[in-house]
Amino acid sequence: MTIQEELGKLRIEAGGLRKKFADTWNAWQKQREHNQRLHKDMQQVTEENRQLKHKVKELEEALKSVTATKDKYQGMIFKAAVQRPVKTATGKPRGGQLGHHGTARMNPVHIDVEKEVYLTHCPQCTSPLTQTQATYERIVVDIPVPTTITTQYHIQRQWCAQCHIEVCGLPTGTIPGIRFGLNYVSWLVIQKYRMRTPLAKIVELSATLYQLPITAGGIQHILGQLKQRLGKNYTTILKNIRKAPVKHADETGWRIAGQNGWCWLFATPQATYYTIEETRGKGVPQRVLQGSSPHSVLVRDDYGGYTKLPLEQQSCWSHLLRVSHDLVVLPKVSTEMIKLHAELKGLFADIQTQCDEPFDVIKRQMVYTVYTKRLDRIEQRTYHFLDSQKVQTRIRHQHTNLLTTLLHPNVPLTNNHAERQIRPLAVIRKISGGSRSTNGAEIQAVLMSVVQTLSLQGKSIMATLPKLLAVPAQQFAVVLEKGE
Repeated sequence: MTIQEELGKLRIEAGGLRKKFADTWNAWQKQREHNQRLHKDMQQVTEENRQLKHKVKELEEALKSVTATKDKYQGMIFKAAVQRPVKTATGKPRGGQLGHHGTARMNPVHIDVEKEVYLTHCPQCTSPLTQTQATYERIVVDIPVPTTITTQYHIQRQWCAQCHIEVCGLPTGTIPGIRFGLNYVSWLVIQKYRMRTPLAKIVELSATLYQLPITAGGIQHILGQLKQRLGKNYTTILKNIRKAPVKHADETGWRIAGQNGWCWLFATPQATYYTIEETRGKGVPQRVLQGSSPHSVLVRDDYGGYTKLPLEQQSCWSHLLRVSHDLVVLPKVSTEMIKLHAELKGLFADIQTQCDEPFDVIKRQMVYTVYTKRLDRIEQRTYHFLDSQKVQTRIRHQHTNLLTTLLHPNVPLTNNHAERQIRPLAVIRKISGGSRSTNGAEIQAVLMSVVQTLSLQGKSIMATLPKLLAVPAQQFAVVLEKGE
């Protein structure tokens, strides 16, 4: 084959190669463009996926918040349609266990009335029946149908030759200036201040149970008379609280004639004193607790109005732990806050253990030093998140007031006693909305103080109130039936 032929053959092959190269280049360009479109689509999908993940995270946090709120208020408004067995910490269901012997009301020791019962005819076919000697016993306890007893007293007007004055007797069970007896008056007090019954309902109960009509104004007049006669007892309660080595204090809102006021509580395990004021200022506890021993201890919450009082103070651990717990259950709680909450719970448990042991001055002072250092470490620690800083600031404000219980016997770590004593006033406030006048607020404070104190002491209002309202004129009074 000649050179010319070889060159022609090579030219033909080169042309074919150029064509294949062009086709391959065009295919590569198309594939490149396709890859670029796919890459762009992938970036868009990645961005959408990131946004969806962020949205899912937000929804999860919102769900946690809603779940926490649901758990907090569960059962306050609605109750579960299906009642499932509730188990205790030991895993056992509540109520009597298998083999548990039940209890029933014991038969009364004293029987007032005995009656015989028999049938004259059969209840099924009305055939006449003959009496038998076979019987069985059934004991029924009932109450008498309420009724009123109206008494007219003929009170002698007598002359005292020694004093040169006219004197008159006052029958037992009556109160000067009140046309109702002490039993009815005591019933009014129980309904108003123990049962927390509104005046309108008391009026209805009086008419329904006793067929005794009375108006809301008449009831308020009676309560006003009682307030004047129980003023000395009200003062005595305050003196006893001032003398007490340990006392509690708390306050809550109270409306007076449509204006915002405050109901203050001061209490001991045996006495409760209420005063309703127009202000929440620090002057109220200063006035009420004036004369208290500087070595006595006031258990209180974190309200600043108590801070400058000239007596030792124990801050309530329940309030501190409640604030700490409320922060921990939040969706965005910091790790610092979780650790701080666990540390505070452990510290509270350790202090409570020390308080449960017999009081030893030297040992308690040593323990006080140890726990003061533990509090100092919490106060001096550097926190980077607002939730833990908030609790740290609260601890700094209270400082060693959280540990006063270690230096004194019988000082509780919480102010729960005050919370329980002020709760009845809070319930009455929700029912009545407060007091319509300053005089009504004073009546509320005085009578509620006396009633709650009697309750703390385990005394019966029906039995004790007549003794508190007794007057000297009843001491020598002789009451006879007319004609005796």
